Amino acid sequence: MHNPFKLSALILTFIFWLPETGISQISNPDDQLSSLKSDMILAQTLEGSHFNEFWNYQFYFNNGMKVHITFSAASFGSLKDPVTGVRISVFNHGGELYQLAREYPLPRLVQDKENYLFKLRDDRDLYFEGKLPERHRVVIKTSKDGVEYDIDLRLNNIQKGFKLGNGKYQVGGEKVGIVTHIPYAEASGHVTINGNRERVNGTAYMDHTWQNQTTTRLMHSGYRVIVHNDSKNWDLLYVMLPNESGNNDTIGHRVTNSDGELNSASVENMEVVTSQSAFGSKIPRIIDMNLSDDSSIRISRTQDDERFTVLGELSWIARRAARTFLGGEVINYRGETNLMETGTRPKHGEYNFFIVD
Repeated sequence: MHNPFKLSALILTFIFWLPETGISQISNPDDQLSSLKSDMILAQTLEGSHFNEFWNYQFYFNNGMKVHITFSAASFGSLKDPVTGVRISVFNHGGELYQLAREYPLPRLVQDKENYLFKLRDDRDLYFEGKLPERHRVVIKTSKDGVEYDIDLRLNNIQKGFKLGNGKYQVGGEKVGIVTHIPYAEASGHVTINGNRERVNGTAYMDHTWQNQTTTRLMHSGYRVIVHNDSKNWDLLYVMLPNESGNNDTIGHRVTNSDGELNSASVENMEVVTSQSAFGSKIPRIIDMNLSDDSSIRISRTQDDERFTVLGELSWIARRAARTFLGGEVINYRGETNLMETGTRPKHGEYNFFIVD
C-alpha cells in the first residue's frame, strides 16, 4: 500500500467534519427536492478568513476497481495560508491500494466559469470540468514518492443533480451546505499507475459540501451509502452525527430513484445496533436510522475494503499536536454494505464511514 499523506493535507481534508463547541440546534432543510444551477459546481466560498469546501467523487467499476477523488479548498485564518487540495484513493488496481494527497496555494486555483472548470494549478492536470448534466470529466496526472498516477474519466448519461430544500443544514450556529451534483452517471476511461493502464467502465457519484467558518471538535461520525443499479434505480444516503447530539439527532438525507420516481426524506436520528472490528478497530456494523417520512432503514456493513488515518503516518509529537488541533483522530472506512427496509429486498451498495476517535 502507498499512503504518502502529510499533516497539512490532513487538516485540509478533514477539518470540515469537526465543528465548533456548543451545539444549540441540529436541523435539516425541508424534504422537497430542488434542481441545481450548473454553475453551482464551482466554489461557493473562497471569501472571508475561514471556509471549507469539498467535492467528493466516487467511482465503482465493473472490474472491481474503486476510485475516490476529493477536491478541496480551505482557509484556516491565522493557522496557515489558504490552500486547495486533492485526495485520491484507488482500490484494487492490480490487487493493490494506492493513496495520494496533494496541496497547493489557493492563488494558483483556476476557475473557468464558461467551461465549468476547477483546476488546482494552471500548470498541473488536476481538475474536473464540464457543464452538468450534459458532460463531465475528471483528470488526475501527478506523481509522488515514486508512484505515477494518470487517471482520465469521462461521464455520460448523467442524472440531474439536486438539493433538499435550500441545501443548508444547521449544527449549532453553523450552516453546512450539502448538494448532490451527480447522483448517478456512467463512467469510462482509464486508470494508470506506474504505467500499468486499466480501461474501466462503471458508475459515478459526486456530492459537494461547504461552510463559511472553520469549526472544530464537535462531529462524532458520518455515513455515506451509495446504491447504483441503473440510471432509474439508485439509493443515496448521507448522514452526519454531531458529538453532543441529544437523542442521536442527525443532519442528512436519503434520496431514492425507483423506476424513475424520486423520493426524499431527512434522516432525523440513528442508533448503532452492533459494532464489529474492522482493521483492528470497532466501528458500527449495523445502524438503524429514522427518517422524516416515518420510515426507517437499517445499514449493515458486509465487506471492509479500506481504512486510513493520516495521523498514523506522523511522529508521536506531530500526531499529538494534530489530535489536539483536530479534537481527535479522524479515521475513514470504505467497503460494501446492505441497505434494508421493511417490505423491500435488501439493496447492496458501497459505504464510506468516518469516525472521530
